[in-house]
Amino acid sequence: MHQNDLITYKDVQIPKQLGSIITHMTSLEDYREELRILASQWDLLTILGQISGTGTNMSGTREGFKHLTNELLSQLGLENLKKASQEISSKAQVAVDIVIRNLFERTADIGFLATDKDIRTFITKLQELELLTQDECTDLNINKTQAREKLRSGITSRFEEYTSKYSVYYDIILLDPDWNVLAQMDRNSKLTKSNDPVIKESLTTQDDYVEFYRKTDLTDREKSLVYAYRVTETNDPKSSPMGVLCLCFRFNNEMDGIFENLSSSNDWSIITLLDNEGSVIASSCHCQIPIGMKMEMVLEDKFGIVKFAGRLYLAKTCSTNGYQGFFGLGWHGHVMMPIEHAFDASGLSAKIDPEILHSVMEDPKLFSKELRNIPIQADIIQSELERTVWNGNITGNDPKSKILLWNISDAGAKTKKVFEESIGNLHETVITSVLNNVWFWAALSVDIMDRNLYERANDCRWWALTSDFRDILAQQHITPEDKQKMSEILKYINNLYTVYTNLFIYDKSGQILAVSSDMDEHLIGTHISATWIRETLALKDSQKYSVSPFEQTELYNNKHTYIYGAAISSLDSSNVLGGIGIVFDSEPEFAAMLEDSLPRDENGNIPDGCFGVFADRHKHVISSTSEDLPAGSILDLPTDIFSTPNGEGNSRIISYQGAYYAIGFQASSGYREYKMCDNYSNDVLGLVFVPLAEINENMNSGTKKRNYNIDIRSDIKGGDCIEVATFYIGNRWLGIRTEHIVEAVQPSGLTVIPGSCDFVKGQMIYNNTPTVLLDIRSILDEEECEISKETQIVITKTEKMLIGLVVDGLGAIPEIPNNRVEQPDHIIENTRYTDCIVKPQTKSENQDILVVLHPDGLLDCIKDMI
Repeated sequence: MHQNDLITYKDVQIPKQLGSIITHMTSLEDYREELRILASQWDLLTILGQISGTGTNMSGTREGFKHLTNELLSQLGLENLKKASQEISSKAQVAVDIVIRNLFERTADIGFLATDKDIRTFITKLQELELLTQDECTDLNINKTQAREKLRSGITSRFEEYTSKYSVYYDIILLDPDWNVLAQMDRNSKLTKSNDPVIKESLTTQDDYVEFYRKTDLTDREKSLVYAYRVTETNDPKSSPMGVLCLCFRFNNEMDGIFENLSSSNDWSIITLLDNEGSVIASSCHCQIPIGMKMEMVLEDKFGIVKFAGRLYLAKTCSTNGYQGFFGLGWHGHVMMPIEHAFDASGLSAKIDPEILHSVMEDPKLFSKELRNIPIQADIIQSELERTVWNGNITGNDPKSKILLWNISDAGAKTKKVFEESIGNLHETVITSVLNNVWFWAALSVDIMDRNLYERANDCRWWALTSDFRDILAQQHITPEDKQKMSEILKYINNLYTVYTNLFIYDKSGQILAVSSDMDEHLIGTHISATWIRETLALKDSQKYSVSPFEQTELYNNKHTYIYGAAISSLDSSNVLGGIGIVFDSEPEFAAMLEDSLPRDENGNIPDGCFGVFADRHKHVISSTSEDLPAGSILDLPTDIFSTPNGEGNSRIISYQGAYYAIGFQASSGYREYKMCDNYSNDVLGLVFVPLAEINENMNSGTKKRNYNIDIRSDIKGGDCIEVATFYIGNRWLGIRTEHIVEAVQPSGLTVIPGSCDFVKGQMIYNNTPTVLLDIRSILDEEECEISKETQIVITKTEKMLIGLVVDGLGAIPEIPNNRVEQPDHIIENTRYTDCIVKPQTKSENQDILVVLHPDGLLDCIKDMI
């Protein structure tokens, strides 16, 4: 990070964007304070090392510690900020997009209902009634008032029938061109004439419909979301207007449901919907953000810090992405999180397998280079510290130097602990963020699906009540002209509702009489004997509907889909005459739902490897954005995922097709009446996959350093002892007597010796002397390992030369009493290079034997093997 992008906060260099909010990151403050205290210790130890005369120089360790502290706290802060800002941004986007998806369906509803034959017939009869003179009424024995009320009661009942299916509306109003109310579903309304300009606009607009959200005299509510459409004599747009139809949407009710789905019990965020001027029109908490408040929008930046009602919030505003070209009234989703709670530890626990974490850490998909470098830097500091203490114990005999080294070691242990905890916190923050996000998107996917299919159940039931269908099917003989008329109606409907590939009418025998698609005209006259046809014809209630299994059907070009159906009954509902089937265009529609539920990068693109799936409880794929999972295939995941209760979900990390994925899953719960109280059961799971890392079976996760603790200084009671410098090679715990050890160094300046054997890794210049580096792994039956930055070189004295032993890590340097030391004869093999062994303190099988090597014997053994 460039220096100009940093600021100083309590002696720590942090990114500018964290300046105003870092004090609200409690865990970060705790680590900063711990690291500050440790920094003071390192400063003191550095000074003591310089004046001690022991040659112990801690300057490099101190500077490395300081740099890592800055980097660690910066990355922790940035990841916490990223997690919080992504959370509120996702909610803001979904809050506006999901309502726009819903309102798109309303534009089709008003367009079709305005062409309803019963509405046109009602207006015509009412006009004819009003034209009758008093004498004509007397001659015809007509009571105008009673006749008018009878007509209105009939059309009001039809409105009620409509809203019993499309329950998103609370009122339907029909007005004439002079703004007089002809009929209204709300039987308690006193409205007789409206002064709302929507009437004139609906009659004159070049658009198909008029949409508004404001105060209107059409309802008694503070504000109403209304869709208006002119009613004409025919479907020809140029035909004479007969009136204006208005649908009143249950806006507050709908937003309450959206807010409930997006919020949780421990959620401090406040979700709002803003109009095009930034005023609140819906709020998840009216107490904190009331309706009508003008908000400071944050559209361009990833987040903003805004002040509202004397409190600071982390905020984000999102414009709608629209749906199929529909953008509504220019509304925005706006989410605010109190700054003091924005960085609370919340969500799922991210305790994952260390092997998986190592793979994820090594892969750049999730962890940036800066994040991946932090544990590397920490290991380097720890390695340098271990080497400093190790060398100090080799060369230092002064008790004061031992005390200094003990303090350095103690400070190192504390530093390591804080680093491990904070790096673990960083990993957990990143992984938790991903797991929370995939669950959120999975829940969104299945919610979108339920909302969409709710509309399908409504459509088939309402279209089954079309008067022309009922009249024609009631006839004893249905002519080709009748079938053509039904097909024309179906085509008109299908042009408005484009989510279907075909609509068809069939009689009581299952014979198809009419279709909406020219491509399916060959189906007319054929019979369908599917079980769902029989189930449809058995329905006796206009509120009931049927749905086919999700299966391949010739009605959808032998692809998988759902077909929704409803019975068509006689006008008096006394008997069933046939049915209507609507073929859902599942392939593109479900794919679009899943794509809208996948995460996006900063450029609005779906990250590589991310995909979504709809599946049933038997693991059968309904839809997927992955080409490898076509409809009908099996999704090979753990069975318990598919047993998730309705309305619940979770997330986890899994191995799938050679990679680790964060997977979120949520079981459907329905929407409004759909799958909630309509006796239709069809559980679907929405799943979202985000790739984390490739699975590398050959990945070397590093030598496992066991905690060999010999702790036998207390055993020494004046007896003779030996001092051993211990180290690790592979899984072996080894040592050499300290009198043979010079010091441990880093493998810098390594050069390869041409023609050397496998034991010789090269040579390096040590104190102006060429020193051969030996790797004895093959002698110890340990796996080969390349020299890395973590490798240590133990400079060892033999009778003839210095050699450098390649080791993986440095251990303790204990003083071991002779009564714990045994000669290797008859105990272990290769006694030629083994000086002695150290018996374990106890007979526990878990304790390893310390093998002490003899440098000259080791060198002789290697020479013989060359």
